[in-house]
Amino acid sequence: MTAPTQSLSSTLARDWILEVLIGSDWTRVRGLTSVSPIFEGALQDESTIDDEGYAREIATGLSYRIEGGGKRKGENTAGFVDDPGQNYLRQLGRKTGQANKVKARIYRRDDLPDAYQGVHPVKWTDTAASDVNALQEFSFTLGFGGKPEEITKPLVPSGTQVFTVGVGAATAGTFTLTWNGKTTTALAYNATAAAIKAALAALDDGYVAADFTTSGTAPTWSVTVPGGVVTGDGTALTDGALTVVVNP
Repeated sequence: MTAPTQSLSSTLARDWILEVLIGSDWTRVRGLTSVSPIFEGALQDESTIDDEGYAREIATGLSYRIEGGGKRKGENTAGFVDDPGQNYLRQLGRKTGQANKVKARIYRRDDLPDAYQGVHPVKWTDTAASDVNALQEFSFTLGFGGKPEEITKPLVPSGTQVFTVGVGAATAGTFTLTWNGKTTTALAYNATAAAIKAALAALDDGYVAADFTTSGTAPTWSVTVPGGVVTGDGTALTDGALTVVVNP
């Protein structure tokens, strides 16, 4: 047995993001105070007289659902408008049959890779106020919808991110950039901004050239991606070092 070499770190229960598909757009459900995917197994007793009176169980089925709750919130710049994600689930919760189902995905906002997607029936409850000063709260269950799909975690952080990429005093060689879990082909130390954009767009990730913006000339470029983090490898550069810095 190998002895542990460092202390353990904890993960936070709040570090989940829930999104629902409205039309063709994934929309985040905001205002949540709790949300989590829940996997449960159905156990059946398979013990026999040979087990000397001790129970023995076997998992005969699995279920998956998402449970959460929060406070009713929305934008109030020109009259209150419900948060779109909350409102969509609330409206589905008042329907039946296929009209009650939602396509949802849930994933970690930290470094853990957990990410699941499925289609669920919606149970929504606007909680009765406990007193006259209470905030309006709600709870919901996205119920059993069969086996969920394990997906690649969407971009976190979401929204456009700008990075400055530099190769220092490099006189030759190549470098690569990694984004959304995929690495570009080798880029020349004096690559054009167009070449960098083409390399990012060529990644098999469902994004196209229009999703990226690149500018500048060697040895420094500005690279804008539609979310996530850009890193790189400059070990093949000559007389230079690769730097990738996020712009504040």
